[in-house]
Formats: sequence, C-alpha cells, structure tokens
Amino acid sequence: MKKKIALIELTTYHEECLFSQIKFLKDANYDVSLIINPKNSNNITFYGIDKNKIKLFDPRGASTLIIRIINWFSLYRYIVDNKFEKVVFNTASSNKETIALIQFLPKSITCFGTIHNLKKLNHSSSQKSVSKRIKNYFVLNDFLVNSAQINNKGLSLFPYYPIYFPEYETVRTIDKNNDVWVCIPGELNYKRRDYNLVLKALSKIEKDTNNLKIILLGKVNPANADAKSFLHELEKLSLNQMVLTFDSFIENELFHSYIKKSDYIMAPVTTEERHYLNYKITGAYNLAFAYKKPLICPKEVSIIPDLKENSYFYTNSESLLMLFKSITNKTIENKDFYSHEKWNYESQLKNYMTLIEI
Repeated sequence: MKKKIALIELTTYHEECLFSQIKFLKDANYDVSLIINPKNSNNITFYGIDKNKIKLFDPRGASTLIIRIINWFSLYRYIVDNKFEKVVFNTASSNKETIALIQFLPKSITCFGTIHNLKKLNHSSSQKSVSKRIKNYFVLNDFLVNSAQINNKGLSLFPYYPIYFPEYETVRTIDKNNDVWVCIPGELNYKRRDYNLVLKALSKIEKDTNNLKIILLGKVNPANADAKSFLHELEKLSLNQMVLTFDSFIENELFHSYIKKSDYIMAPVTTEERHYLNYKITGAYNLAFAYKKPLICPKEVSIIPDLKENSYFYTNSESLLMLFKSITNKTIENKDFYSHEKWNYESQLKNYMTLIEI
C-alpha cells in the first residue's frame, strides 16, 4: 500500500520547486496530495495529481481574522482526517498558517520542509519556533549544506535540486536566426542584479556586426522605478536592438521556450546578492542546471562548485565585454559541462528520498 504524503505551498513563492518533488514522490511510489495557494495553480494540469487530491487554500482569502482562523482549522482537519503519514512544506516558513500547521499538527505526522534562506535559521524568531518541530530541512544546492554556521546544532540540511519542469510546448514562432542568446531570467531588479555592468559592456560592442542578443526574461514594467531607469539607459546607449524586454507577465510556455533556445544563462548578481552566498541561491542557477546551459556569472560566485564547473566568469565590464566577444566570434574556451553524476535524474531522486525516508 502506498504511503500518503502531502506537499504544501501556501505562499505565492517557490512554485517552481513543486514539479520536481511531485515527480520524485510519485516515482518513489508515494500517494501524493497537493495543498497549494490558488495563485500558484496555473501548472496544476501538468502535475499529474488527481483533482480530488488537490486542495486550494489562500491564507489571505479571508475577510476577517475569525474567518481566517476558521479556514486554517478546516485545513488542519483536512490534513489530519486524510491520515497523511508525512507532510512536506515547500516553504517551511513565511505566513502564520504555515508556521501554525508545522507547530500543531499531530506528532504522528512527520514534517519536513525546504528552507530557502539559511539566514532565517539563526535570525528569525518564527523560524526558530518552526525548528522545534522540523529538525531536517531541504536546501536547494549541495553547497548550502556547509555554507553557513547554523547555531542550532540539532538541525540537519539535505540537498536536492528542483531542476525538473513540465514538458511545456515550445513556442515555435520565436525566431532565433543566427543570433547568440544570453538569457537573464527574473523580473528586473537592480537590488539583485547588476544591469548597469551589462549595459556598460554592451555599449562597447560593435552593434552592426554583432549577433549577440541579451534577453531579459521577466517583466520590465515601465511604471517601476528600476525598469524606468533601465529603459532610459537602454535608449540612451542605443542598445534596443541588442536587448529584448517584456512589459508584461511571461507565460510558462514562452518563458521555458526562451530558456531552451538560449545559448547561455546569465546571473549578474549584485554585491548585495552575493552577501547571501552563504544562505541561498538565485533561481537562474536552477534554470541553467535544468536545461544544461552554461552560466555567465561574476567571479565571486565561483566558490560554489556547481558554478565553478559549469560557468564562464567575469570580474568587471571589460572582462564581460571580452567574454561577450569570445561568445559571438566562437573563440570561447570549450568546457565539459554537466559531466558530474549529480545531474542524472536517478541521483537527484535518491538525494531527495534520503530525507523523506529517514
């Protein structure tokens, strides 16, 4: 008889991690149910879970505190009455409903969860209360297992890579021609990514003879201050033909089509984002890992083994310019990317189930 397990995501974040876990659990012969925020329900048809095993729950959907409490208790009863043996929290922190479930579910139910920012383990009082129940956390890269000093010595970290996605239909109307595509995934945000350095490097490229295309694969809303500044600089430097932007939400089919067709994935993380090297990773890494694309990253992140082995690095705008040139004139150094056994599905399945079946 299959063991019953529930995968829970009540926030509107980290939905991209669900498909891999569902695939792992189903392939390990678990009876999987999904409890999910309705704002993350676009991919439900791809998950392969029966409709009667999917429950939509929005913590912010209640009009009053009393109704919110009643709704939470109803969710609590749903989990208990369905006699789940194990529960996995895709985000083992954040909203009050998630924290309350972790604390109050019967001890007969084994709880696991993913910690997306290790800094919370030492500095968040609510996370410390969660850690009284959850002693074993998932993290999203091997590097994060030993990257930070965790004060609570009773906690253990288990890595897995959520690098599997539904088989989205490729949008065939995208015409690549002979261009070389460098994709920067994620909504435009100067706090997280150094776009100015990218623009500075591009501004020195001979535009008429170059086939480089930078794709900002995320919403660039002109009403946003960062986006407004970026678009102004793009116009000022006459780089519109070299940089593709989108002014609205990008549907999954189109998003993954661009990732699949890209030659490189770029993660131009800022100094502030690099401060979190010990605590978390950026989603661009996993997208590159998923589709076995070489990465372009600042030299500082080469301390992460996965990046050291599968990336090209730059130190400033000049070295990035030289990297762009070597990409387009095909003189870039050839490397043996993604040769490690960890990139095999069976390896990732085994890693994930190591914690589930502990």
